[in-house]
Amino acid sequence: MSQENVELVRRSLDLWLSGEFDAWLETIDPDIGWDISTHPVPDVPNQGRGRDALMTDMMATYLSGWTDYSAELKELIDAGDQVVVVMHETASMRDTGVALDRDLVQLWTVREGRGSFLRVFRSKTEALEAAGLRE
Repeated sequence: MSQENVELVRRSLDLWLSGEFDAWLETIDPDIGWDISTHPVPDVPNQGRGRDALMTDMMATYLSGWTDYSAELKELIDAGDQVVVVMHETASMRDTGVALDRDLVQLWTVREGRGSFLRVFRSKTEALEAAGLRE
């Protein structure tokens, strides 16, 4: 089952990265929870619940702060019912033009074939530890 979870997360993120947000949302549990408190973002709630809130409270607010935003999937790591994701983001801050060029690390929990919980971390090491793995 864990390889199936990796493939589900890969397909889900491919949809998101290609801008197919309606199709991406179908890969997300309607009651999804998230916690970005280890990597807070201004004007974005650190925690929340629900697919609609994920799009409006977190994703839309996050993406609205950037211009020329792009991301690419670098790595997926099997952690049973969780998948560690390393993505690389580049963008410019909307108000200042300051460049963003960083890896963003996520830990997705998969239940019943959908992403059910998302946590964001500052480093791959932190995400691996949270998933019960070591680098």
